[in-house]
Amino acid sequence: MRVITLDSHNFTAACRDLAREVAASGFTPSLIIGIRTGGEFVAREFVPFFPASRLAIVSLHRPSTASKSPFRRVLASLPRPVLDLMRVAESRLLSLLPKRRVPRVELPGELTGALLRRVLVVDDAADSGVTLLAIAEAVRRVRPDADIRTAVLTVTTASPAVVPDFALYRNRTLLRFPWSMDMKRQ
Repeated sequence: MRVITLDSHNFTAACRDLAREVAASGFTPSLIIGIRTGGEFVAREFVPFFPASRLAIVSLHRPSTASKSPFRRVLASLPRPVLDLMRVAESRLLSLLPKRRVPRVELPGELTGALLRRVLVVDDAADSGVTLLAIAEAVRRVRPDADIRTAVLTVTTASPAVVPDFALYRNRTLLRFPWSMDMKRQ
């Protein structure tokens, strides 16, 4: 398991590489759903590649997601190799926990009909895969015949609930994003 740090420039480049992969497949979504927060940032980079697609952002957070923490300063003071070891340890610990149940998600009311014909669900990473599955199930409840594809920058576990259709990394690579608590600021 390795850790890659994506600063703002490299993050944008990675998102665009993923968008190019989706475009090259021939899949053209009528709707791109970004999962807030990380998936929102990734999905916004897809817009230039799919100008006819509508973008929607849906909130669905893992219980462990913390946007602000008193530990941010402490983490930022640690050397990068220590931070990498901590990320690997956290990932291994999370993989030992029981699979989480899939939360029921309701899509915003304006996401109906033809808009849900071809849907691309975008997130930054597929850890358990539960967030991708929850959004896909919400789309299927509204439009059972929807063509749903999923895209993430990385798949961090061996068997997520949803194996993404598109991913830059499928080898349990952990990514440190520009908004990560352990991102070192220059």
